[in-house]
Amino acid sequence: MPLSHINARARLLLLLAVTAEPIHGEEAISELKSLSLQALSSSTVAIAAKRSQAVGETPSAVFVVNQEEIRRSGLQSIPEILRRVPGLEVARVDGNHWAITSRGFNGLYANKLLVMVDGRTVYDPLNSGVFWNEQDYPLEDIDRIEVIRGPAATMWGSNAVNGVINIVTRSAQETQGTLVSTGTSQEEPGFVSVRYGGKLDNDLHYRVYGKYNHRDRLHLNGSDLAYDALDIGRAGFRSDWSLDARHSLIAQGDYYNGNTDQTLSNPLDGMSISADPGKSYGGNLLLRWQQALADDARLQIRGYFDHATRDQSLLDYSRDSLDLDMQHDFPWNDHLLTWGAGYRYVGDMLQLKSPSLTICPTHRDRHWFNLFAQDEWRLLAEELRLVLGGRLEHNDFSGYQLQPSARLLWQPAPHHSAWAGVSRAVRVPTRVEHDLNTFFSLGPGTTANIRGNPNLAAETVVNYEIGYRFFPNSAFSLDTTLFYGDYSRLTTTEPLAPVNGNRTITIPLLIDNQAYGETYGWESAVNWRPAQSWRLQASYSLFGMALHKRPASLDSAAEAAETASPSNRFNISSYLNLPHQLELDLHWYYTGRLRSQIDGYHRFDARLGWQPNLHLELALGAQNLLDNRHLEFAPSPDNALVASEIERNFYLKATVRY
Repeated sequence: MPLSHINARARLLLLLAVTAEPIHGEEAISELKSLSLQALSSSTVAIAAKRSQAVGETPSAVFVVNQEEIRRSGLQSIPEILRRVPGLEVARVDGNHWAITSRGFNGLYANKLLVMVDGRTVYDPLNSGVFWNEQDYPLEDIDRIEVIRGPAATMWGSNAVNGVINIVTRSAQETQGTLVSTGTSQEEPGFVSVRYGGKLDNDLHYRVYGKYNHRDRLHLNGSDLAYDALDIGRAGFRSDWSLDARHSLIAQGDYYNGNTDQTLSNPLDGMSISADPGKSYGGNLLLRWQQALADDARLQIRGYFDHATRDQSLLDYSRDSLDLDMQHDFPWNDHLLTWGAGYRYVGDMLQLKSPSLTICPTHRDRHWFNLFAQDEWRLLAEELRLVLGGRLEHNDFSGYQLQPSARLLWQPAPHHSAWAGVSRAVRVPTRVEHDLNTFFSLGPGTTANIRGNPNLAAETVVNYEIGYRFFPNSAFSLDTTLFYGDYSRLTTTEPLAPVNGNRTITIPLLIDNQAYGETYGWESAVNWRPAQSWRLQASYSLFGMALHKRPASLDSAAEAAETASPSNRFNISSYLNLPHQLELDLHWYYTGRLRSQIDGYHRFDARLGWQPNLHLELALGAQNLLDNRHLEFAPSPDNALVASEIERNFYLKATVRY
């Protein structure tokens, strides 16, 4: 981007600075920045038990990225913010795609990580993955991002195998007034969010927003430009209505529409590079009704509808989802019981554009039913708790699945917390794994034919974890976890007997369950405030994986996922409050070697922010300062997507609130 372009944006940002209201509210800002670690680190979390509980009382490997950390990260997208989470593997593939998973099995569409927005799943059942370029919201309206590493299927259902991410937005009451956030960078020449929040009466608040992003094309592994630009706009609303002292209703929805291009290679033409212009649009509507019952009991009913359409060169895909669930929490003597039930419908429509690709039928309806229960039993008052639960679920592809868990929490002293857990989770076969039939050339006269398998079973894991938390005072906290996962019925692609044709040979390849394996590792996170104005945050993850083929397997790539995740990762963040309401934030990330062609890399980001009053914030920063550009991930050989190099980036941003 021309330097003059940045200068023009800079003049606009300075204009916003001088036209803001006179400085006031400095005491409030200082008070906000001096909050204790417990206050800044979101001391409660709801993702583990589907109800709010203190992090120290959660017998799971949980982590929370709060609004203050999102603001001071300087990052402009949700997947980039997830780099901060210990144990989470975040690799950017190109301008539009990320490979994100927890505890191994990473891929372009990592299929063992469940992702949600306010409890609405964005995990796509076509290929068991998340289209991260469609998951974007005004970052100022995100309250926190809650993450569980490890299974959480008892509460959240199938596909919550290696972890769950829930993006929690702020209530309408918390987002009153007008907000404009805009900026520019080399990578994103233009991004802007506009939000307005108001109220119809003291019990009914609302907000509406609009957001637009444009990302420029990155570079391929060389000097050529990739075809991975993005132009996407979105709009949405949320209302929070307190019907009376016991009843509340939340309604929210979003709509997005944009172009999401990608670069493809063609194996039939010497791996030539071509552009794949893509278009995505969709929307959702969610309703959540809550009733506070007697004796601290609670009843919640939630439903949502979600539509997504993606048009690309090989396939046009349209999906409708309807999800309903009910949850009831109530205490009984020393027990806190939670139970519920749910139903989910997914219907899709495919339009195939290549004669070599078939997914039959082109329209399919699928149904899920579930019933779950969990009991938190306080064995020794507040000191020892046993959490037992289970979920019975039925789906059209793999039938009934039982996903139980048992967890134990021990708090021998107010500042110590130890826990252990064992749980089982499953990943349901995808539509592609069930119905695919595709051909691609292996060379002159030889063709591969990959076939889906209607008898494919669900992948399973039995996971063992122990954890310890230590928070002696408001200036220090430590959270560490050890885990071991035992996987079975992992998918493979098994060659069958070749079929000889007229001067050609076709090799059928059947998707099957002929692998198993183990994962193990250590995850740690530390928060430390050495001074009132300075906070440090660090995390480290050690990961290992061993995969094995069953004797009957002939899949030469069955163990390839062993090298798809780095063994070592760490990040260190420093948040320093300077005089005159200035902020200096530094973030250092390291990711170890990934596959043979992806070297380990360091990434260093810096941000200088200025918040002269409660109405204005200016920030300038740099990302990836240690490297001009580098690859972070390469899709598997059977995926035609070509990865781009992630480049150094400088940005300016202004946020105005009234």
